[in-house]
Amino acid sequence: MTLSRLFNKRRSLADDSDEHTMLVAYRECTRVLREHNAKDIRKITTYLLNQVKIIRTPVPNETDLNHYFEVMNNRGEQLAKHEILKARLMKQLPEEQQSAFAAIWDACADMGRYVQLSFPKESRTKLFGKDWNSFPNNLAHVVATLKSSTRHDQSKSLNEIINQPPSKPPRDDEPDEADDIGGIVTFDNFLLHVLRICSERPKRDVPLDDKRLLATFGREDLSPNPSIFIINLLRCRMLFDRYVIKRQINGEWGIKTLKYKQGTNKDSIYYIESFDEGESQKIVMLLAMFHVSFPTQIYKHWLSAALWFLYKQNTEQIDGQAYLKRMEFINDRFLFGRFCDNEPIDYYELCFENGTKTPSEINETHLHRGTDVQNFIFNRLDYLLWCQLRDGFVFDGIDMDAVMIGYKKFAFTLRTSVEHHYPQNPAGQHMRLSESKKMPHGCDTFGNLCLISRSNNSKLNNLIPDAKKGHFSESSAVESLKQVFMFTYKNWGPKNETAILHHEEMMIKVLCTRAKQRLLSQTVASHKN
Repeated sequence: MTLSRLFNKRRSLADDSDEHTMLVAYRECTRVLREHNAKDIRKITTYLLNQVKIIRTPVPNETDLNHYFEVMNNRGEQLAKHEILKARLMKQLPEEQQSAFAAIWDACADMGRYVQLSFPKESRTKLFGKDWNSFPNNLAHVVATLKSSTRHDQSKSLNEIINQPPSKPPRDDEPDEADDIGGIVTFDNFLLHVLRICSERPKRDVPLDDKRLLATFGREDLSPNPSIFIINLLRCRMLFDRYVIKRQINGEWGIKTLKYKQGTNKDSIYYIESFDEGESQKIVMLLAMFHVSFPTQIYKHWLSAALWFLYKQNTEQIDGQAYLKRMEFINDRFLFGRFCDNEPIDYYELCFENGTKTPSEINETHLHRGTDVQNFIFNRLDYLLWCQLRDGFVFDGIDMDAVMIGYKKFAFTLRTSVEHHYPQNPAGQHMRLSESKKMPHGCDTFGNLCLISRSNNSKLNNLIPDAKKGHFSESSAVESLKQVFMFTYKNWGPKNETAILHHEEMMIKVLCTRAKQRLLSQTVASHKN
């Protein structure tokens, strides 16, 4: 109200105005300007127009504005690193390209929805083709498209803006799944992946540490051409949306493609599986396995490997079998390259140096370290067990009916706690599982270990296997397929080391099965059927 009165030059405002401080500021500015001549005022005006930057900072709807402005006044608003990087890159571009650069950057920065939906509705078909899945070729195309889509007839005067605040634009053309998809990386981290892979050869010296985002992009040997980088960023983001796992609204992992169809009465936006059902299911499980094994952003080298494969295909429709084969290859290399007799091979070499030879065997001492066994080993094993059960493989000496019940309930979740199936310190009068000639590692032997959630490990810490089995039989979800196999043994502990060793031998055999062997066994099985 106060702004409206001032704009209409109603200077005789009462001191009890709605915004008294605004009135005081207005009167002070008026006093200062009266003390200067016209030449000084022109200098002040020129300075305001050319040197002062106005930054619009959207805040969530539930923000306490009084608290927000108090924080702003006391210590200012800290810009995100990617916002600073955006300004630095835009500064290198001609003015006519900066608006399009900003539009692409801001759209890609919203990791919670498919990137096409972050562009103006009227420009999506021109940018992405009739089904919204084509890649824009260059920045000039985006500049021309966004410029032609701008609605100049909707411009308003300052007085109109004051009197009629804009309402939030409706989004009735978007399906429910458009919002709140669970991404697996932050935008800052995603920028580093794009910088690493968008070249003839992925750059070894691009760390995935978003705390070093500005320093990494600021290096002279890494600093990209902004007009090329922004198009690569958009392309990688579209590939990421379409071919990398996300949490869906129902909480499950999925890989889906956004589609647009123009209708006679109403246009529609919908989602389809990015691959055939069989391929999609395996790719989802494999990528989920990688994600829960390396939840920390700085260690998501597998994501760089996936994006590089997708980027190098130079096509809008990816071959699901080729994608699966590549990521199975990375899965094998992570095991045999990191857990061998020699020094572990660097993740960069495992992801990008195809000429780097990996050992043919692992050093099994990595498996018998109790709670120090790395999560990836258990997650890889559960993935391979899931694949074999899915393909109808029958394990000798195992209650397969019980195992298949667990198989149908299994999904990858973030599990970080290595559990001793037979506890280190069993409750009551039960014997300890000590070292022996048959089991030199005792309780820490790989056959006696599995990976579960920290909360379940705390609940079941000292219970013997039968008591644990009772707890999990009532659960609607399965955390570990390896644990499901262990539950099928009637006796497990100091008096039955044979069961533990049988399970261990079977699990290590599955763990060390390479992709080529799996493909061969699947081919043989399909011929038999």
